[in-house]
Amino acid sequence: MKRWILPADATTADQLRCEDAPAPEPGPRQVRITVNALSINARDRMVLAGPFGRTPGRDLVPLSDVAGVIDALGEAVQGWAIGDRVMAAHVPGWSDGPAPTFGPGAGSFDDDGVAAEQIVVDATALVATPGSLSDAEASTLQIAGVTAWNSLFGRHPVQAGHRVVVLGSGGVSVFAAQLATAAGARVTAAVRAHADDPRWARIGVADVVTTTPGWGRRFFESTRGADKVVDAVGPGMVPESLAALRGSGEVAVPGLLDLTNPGLDFMEMIAKQAGVRGVAVGSVAMHRDLAVFVREHGIHPVIERSVAFADLPEAYRGHVAAGVFGKTVIVVDRP
Repeated sequence: MKRWILPADATTADQLRCEDAPAPEPGPRQVRITVNALSINARDRMVLAGPFGRTPGRDLVPLSDVAGVIDALGEAVQGWAIGDRVMAAHVPGWSDGPAPTFGPGAGSFDDDGVAAEQIVVDATALVATPGSLSDAEASTLQIAGVTAWNSLFGRHPVQAGHRVVVLGSGGVSVFAAQLATAAGARVTAAVRAHADDPRWARIGVADVVTTTPGWGRRFFESTRGADKVVDAVGPGMVPESLAALRGSGEVAVPGLLDLTNPGLDFMEMIAKQAGVRGVAVGSVAMHRDLAVFVREHGIHPVIERSVAFADLPEAYRGHVAAGVFGKTVIVVDRP
């Protein structure tokens, strides 16, 4: 089989290397998956650039998001069969309930990722692919979809009639907009540029605002505030996100793009009795709940760009471009 390697000293997409490798064999309670599609996330760009997610001196198989078909079963695997279409949960040790402390996951440090034509995973990590989705679409659920789900419904759940603000136009933000709209919320997108992009309306977003300084206060004054802000930008935008909240609202912060620490207005937080919650992906149960919700509501992930497995470095290059809307996927083409 073919697989991609991120060499220990590599920091750019041009340095990724494709190589031949033996097909892996599943051990007890493991399955082997024929990989049909992968997707790329902001964390993969961070791992590429390092030192985040890198073990010095170690080559690494990159990426973590995958969808495909089971082609071999290890001993004692129950509930799964050869031919089943599956995805792999990002945190297999977090089955349900309160979040544990965990690292960046597959495709980082000493945990090889999924950028290969065949992979082996623990059966506990498997989530059935919704029949309504292609494998390319399903490959986007693992991080972006589950993170959006956790942000919206993991705590202080969004309900019909709520107001939700999503920051940015990347995978998490677009997923959050789709999921919140399907739940009956009114969604506003807050973006740096391209506020007139017609794709927002196509996925049900009611309003788009530009994140010029003071946007959070202006949003609050014009709307009475949001029940939830999904801040996929990062801590640097939290003060504005907090300003945009109404009383008893929540800012969910999965973003790692802006890690500046401007400090919080604790008087506003106390006055609004608001919450600020860090979000890191989600549990296997959340992934399964998301898969059911997507199928029941006819949601299709927004894929802006698709590249071939042989051109995987191009996925990294495209994902860096400003104004990315939705997800970039890598499709494994076979004869």
